[in-house]
Amino acid sequence: MFLRRSNRAKRDLVVGLDLGARQLKAVVLQRENGGIKLARYVVASSVAGTNKAGPADRLGAELQELMTQLGVSERSVRVAISCPSATVCETEMPRTPLEDARSALRLNSVRYVRRDLTSFYLDAIELPDSAAKDGKGKKSQTMRVLVAAADKEEVGWYRAALESAKIHPEAIELSALTVVNAFQAGNAELCQKEIVVLLDIGAHSTSINLLRQGEPAMTRIMHFGGNHISEFVGSILTLQPQVAEEEKIKMSEAVQPLVSQAISPLAREVRSSIDFFERQQECHVSRAFACGGSACSPSILQFLSDEVGFHIDSWNPIQTLSTAHFNGEGPGLESLAPSLAAAIGAATPHV
Repeated sequence: MFLRRSNRAKRDLVVGLDLGARQLKAVVLQRENGGIKLARYVVASSVAGTNKAGPADRLGAELQELMTQLGVSERSVRVAISCPSATVCETEMPRTPLEDARSALRLNSVRYVRRDLTSFYLDAIELPDSAAKDGKGKKSQTMRVLVAAADKEEVGWYRAALESAKIHPEAIELSALTVVNAFQAGNAELCQKEIVVLLDIGAHSTSINLLRQGEPAMTRIMHFGGNHISEFVGSILTLQPQVAEEEKIKMSEAVQPLVSQAISPLAREVRSSIDFFERQQECHVSRAFACGGSACSPSILQFLSDEVGFHIDSWNPIQTLSTAHFNGEGPGLESLAPSLAAAIGAATPHV
């Protein structure tokens, strides 16, 4: 399953797990006193996740350690992934029951999305505005559908790693869409009033979600992330990858213009996505937010904002969660909060 469902059973405790390319993130969300509490969280570096060609049990070992650090006995988790093959697009189809639409997409994806997805897991949901009625009070004869897909072999690799760690995935979803779940949950009023662009800047890829009434009206996934910035810095300064990453984090005066230059391809894609959406939908995007590891850096977001010509705020996905019990961890937790968005979004709809 790759897309959010509306008919979910709520539970008192849910574990969300984000299998990122460079980091693994796990959160425990717990219902408490009418609200939701971020009971626990763990962020750990991953070596296995950067090279999915290796044995899945390497990632499994990292996941076992992660769950030990998390300190919960629950082994049924909601999982978010950001694999290279992930794709999200929209298409128009004849109006039909959604399960029939999914079957049609699986049988003839080329017809509807102009791409052969035979070897992909595929899911779809109807976009809200396609349910509009015509002048006679009837639903239109067509519907707009959001389609998400990922290569079966890649998803199978993740499944094998989870099985190796004795973790049962209740669902595997694309992180490009779980971040939308978290944003909806924490910004209900803003979603109703504003048209928003939400970026999730990961290590290897960035998802660009245009949200109308909180729902993804357009989604693009660009194969550009924090690693590309580090690689550019390393190539110019002839640094080893780890040293280049450290220099990017330090953001010295010598590194700043290199980071600004490296981020230009992403800025152009974000700008073109906004322009295309506004022309197509005849609307105005009023706010922009970013999450993911690179969104933890104020300098990177400032460079990106300058290049795009649109102010982009760092989005804190834990702002509506109870976190008082972390006591002195507050500032540290706030600084890494944007990187927890996908894991929180995997768990949020179910608690």
